[in-house]
Amino acid sequence: MRVPSIPMIAAAAALAGLTFGCGGSVFTSAEPGGDSGTHDSGPGPSDGGGPDGSGGPDGSGDDSPAPWSPVCPETLPATGASCSKENVQCEYGSAWWSVACDQVVQCEGGQWTVFQPSFEPCSAMPGPNETTCPADYASVPQGSACTTNGLSCIYMQGECSCQVPLEGPVQIDGGTGYWGCVPEQGCPFPRPRLGTACSGGQMCTYEACSYAQSCQGGVWEAQQEACAGAQ
Repeated sequence: MRVPSIPMIAAAAALAGLTFGCGGSVFTSAEPGGDSGTHDSGPGPSDGGGPDGSGGPDGSGDDSPAPWSPVCPETLPATGASCSKENVQCEYGSAWWSVACDQVVQCEGGQWTVFQPSFEPCSAMPGPNETTCPADYASVPQGSACTTNGLSCIYMQGECSCQVPLEGPVQIDGGTGYWGCVPEQGCPFPRPRLGTACSGGQMCTYEACSYAQSCQGGVWEAQQEACAGAQ
C-alpha cells in the first residue's frame, strides 16, 4: 500500500472490464452467492494482524471469521471454472495492507480468471510505527513539507507517509517530500476484501497512483489508477 504525495493530480486509468468501490455495512445472514453455496462462514479479513498490532485489522483484536461475500464462492474457484455473475471480483486471503498479496479472481465470459487489481507488487505486512512518526493521525500535518522521505506510518484511520510528489521534473537532490494519507475521509480502513458486501458509492484510494475500491452493486470492486503530472 502506497500513500499519495502532495500535491498530486490523480487520473483514473480504468482498464477494460474493471470497476471500482467504498462503503461500510456487510450482510450477516446466510445467502446463496457465487457458484458454490453460502459464504457467510468463510475466512474474513480479520484473520490478519492489524494497524495497531492486534489480531484483527480493525484493531479489535478479534480473529474470528468476518461475514463473507454474498456473491463469491466460499473457497477460491479454479481458473477456468464456470461462473454466472459477470465482472464480479473475489479476493481470497487476509492481506488488508496489499491486495497484491491475496489471490483475486474475476468472472469473465462465464469463466473465473486470475485478476491483478494493483500495479504495486506484494509487500510485507507493516510493522510498528517508527519513533519518528507523528504521535497519532490527527498530528500528521497533511500537505506540509517533510524531510523523512519514504517514512510510512499506520493509524486506525489510515496510512500516512512522507513522499516526494510524482509530478514535475526529477530533482537532482531528490526533491522535497510532503505528508499525505490514504484513504479519503469516510472510507473504511483497513480496506475490505473485494467481493464483500457494502453500501454507498464513495471511491476510496488505498494505494496512490495504483489502486482504489468503490462500492458497486452492493459489493466492493477494484479500480486501477494512474497519476499524471501537470504539463
